[in-house]
Amino acid sequence: MVRRTTSPRYRKKYVKLSISRLRRNSLIRAVFEMERLGMDLHGLTVHDPVYGTFQLPPYIHAVVSTVEFSRLKHLKQLGVSNVIFETALHTRYDHSLGACYLAERLLHQVNKTLDKPITKDERKCVLLAAVLHDLGHGPFSHLWEKFVEAYGVPWRHERSSEELARSMLDCMEDISEKQTNLICALIRGNASALLDPDRQFMTQIVSSDVDVDRCDYLQRDGHSVPGILEPCRPFRQLFDRVRTVTVWGKVLLAYHWADFPLVFEMACARQTFHRRCYQHPKVLGAELMMLDVMHEAERAGFRFERNGQSEKLSKIHGKPDLFKYLDDNIMAELASSNLPRLERAKAIISRLQNKHLYEEIIRFSVDMTEEVKKFNGQQGESIVVQAVRSIKSAHQWFSSFNVIFYKPGTDGGIDIVSLEEARDLNETVTCESVDEIEEYIIYCTSTDPVVVQNARQHFTNLLNGTTTGS
Repeated sequence: MVRRTTSPRYRKKYVKLSISRLRRNSLIRAVFEMERLGMDLHGLTVHDPVYGTFQLPPYIHAVVSTVEFSRLKHLKQLGVSNVIFETALHTRYDHSLGACYLAERLLHQVNKTLDKPITKDERKCVLLAAVLHDLGHGPFSHLWEKFVEAYGVPWRHERSSEELARSMLDCMEDISEKQTNLICALIRGNASALLDPDRQFMTQIVSSDVDVDRCDYLQRDGHSVPGILEPCRPFRQLFDRVRTVTVWGKVLLAYHWADFPLVFEMACARQTFHRRCYQHPKVLGAELMMLDVMHEAERAGFRFERNGQSEKLSKIHGKPDLFKYLDDNIMAELASSNLPRLERAKAIISRLQNKHLYEEIIRFSVDMTEEVKKFNGQQGESIVVQAVRSIKSAHQWFSSFNVIFYKPGTDGGIDIVSLEEARDLNETVTCESVDEIEEYIIYCTSTDPVVVQNARQHFTNLLNGTTTGS
């Protein structure tokens, strides 16, 4: 729940603003004009299930009130996972506000350790980057990227995030082109070239191995899908003792050596979520069904239409003015469409709604793409489909972490602690972790038990090496 609030002592200042000017300008411009005049607007009061109640600045109020950002309310964070995990209904909107809150919390703590305090404009750039970082996601989370890639386009949601963010930031009179470039670079995680040595830590806040994005989604996913992480870890506490240190001539973020277990548990938690939720075999099967729905819509010639514009689903990312209206409701739109040749898409949607999923028939340790194509060719239709389940171990993920630790030194100083030393100082670090997983799961799309059994037998024979030529 979000409530917009203003400070009562500034109500009289509203009168001094021209009503006609407010009507003429966009909400974004109006809020920034109020801020320029010195109005102490609190912006947003957010009642969050993970962090409780917190407030965000007025310029955050401005961006979340736009069409581009409001669509995130209709993009579930975990895509189609709710087909299996019914409580996985939290959205990119919730996550983006949570990441922004954590960014503000981190900046507040870091500011205590800086020789030169963070400026108002620097804070604004970081918070805008945090709240806008997922703006370009398509429907059903990362599944939309797989859908677009099937048509030969290596599209990533970061690209659309930057396009939509630039369009919004252009409406902000107090945001210069230089600041816009910095905000977009902070979202991409490659802002180093735009920052002075004493501000390099800013590029680690939104996109790094330990960042506000990852801290929020692990906590939020754990809260919304109980039972995956036991207990759900308070990763936000990492920012209670974060500080800056100078390393190789750059001022970077460093975490207290005693928080090493929490950093390591982030890698464990990520692996656990991939294994038990994100890449749960039934979730992967549901994703294959949703992909089939979208491909059927493409073959049927379906076009997404808004405000006199229309485009095929596979190309809509190239039209930001149309893409900003696309969300998870596309499934309901397809289900109610009168377009001919959508019967199979509607049948699959019905199966998803009734949780009658594609049935898993077998798993392989090697890619079976060619065998799947061959079998379907022999059957004359797409009877089987394959999903790849690829999950690194927690140690593999953690070994790539670029994290600096510190401990209090002598005479009130600070000593840098290596990853190995931090681990040695925490002898009791334990968390659930399993080995790397790399497997190829075959599903049958048919509801006919005989067809399912024949497909299972065929691929079982392949696994056992007893298939006769055909």
